[in-house]
Amino acid sequence: MSSRRRYRKPPVVEALCEVYFSGSAWDDTVIGRFYDRVKKDFPARRQLEIHEAEVRLGPVGEAAAGVRRLAPRIQFLTEAGDRLIQLGRDLLVVNQLRPYPRFEDWEPLFYSALEVYRDLARPEGIGRLGMRYINRVVIPQPAIRMADYFTIYPSLPASIGDKHGPFLVRVEVPAPRGAHTLLVTFGTAPAERPGEAAHLLDLYDSVERFEPLDFARVREEVRNAHDNIEAAFEGSITDRLRALFEPEDGS
Repeated sequence: MSSRRRYRKPPVVEALCEVYFSGSAWDDTVIGRFYDRVKKDFPARRQLEIHEAEVRLGPVGEAAAGVRRLAPRIQFLTEAGDRLIQLGRDLLVVNQLRPYPRFEDWEPLFYSALEVYRDLARPEGIGRLGMRYINRVVIPQPAIRMADYFTIYPSLPASIGDKHGPFLVRVEVPAPRGAHTLLVTFGTAPAERPGEAAHLLDLYDSVERFEPLDFARVREEVRNAHDNIEAAFEGSITDRLRALFEPEDGS
């Protein structure tokens, strides 16, 4: 998944790049005009309903919980269903699903979709740019010693032993490149077949507001985000695990 290491069997199940804009000139025609620009490559179209839990506080000691319906998100998909563009007011997301190609293969799609959004909605700037890689790591044995495959895992006190069941580790750290933040989430996942151990390594890099919308700056921050995620991924695994991904020659 990186420019320095290539794998024949990368564990990526989904990669995405998203932008939350500020000051978009949004109206009801943007979605239709956007679809006209991308439908050759993204002919399928569907609406995604978004709901958000909310708690309303009343007089002292009283509270009411409910679910708030947010503005729907429109998705445009390829015929194969391996790529999609998600569109909403002040929001653009480009998703790459399995089979995962190289980053350089799907990166241009993000810029072309961004250009269409800019032409139609004329946003003033960017509130947040984020990149996310979700990796599903499957090891063909039911029980493993974590240190053999990962450098990130639960550390337990000797008084309760070193064996554990399902777990979730989540940490936010400053990223090495740019003024970015990296959110690392790692935990067990359900195994699809007997005799396997499965884990999810979810890496999300983000950088906050920058204005005005400048394509050179966007490209720089996208590359920074990918480099940060790449470094976090490679730093989280061992050579024994890399061998399962089948490194290409020279990587």
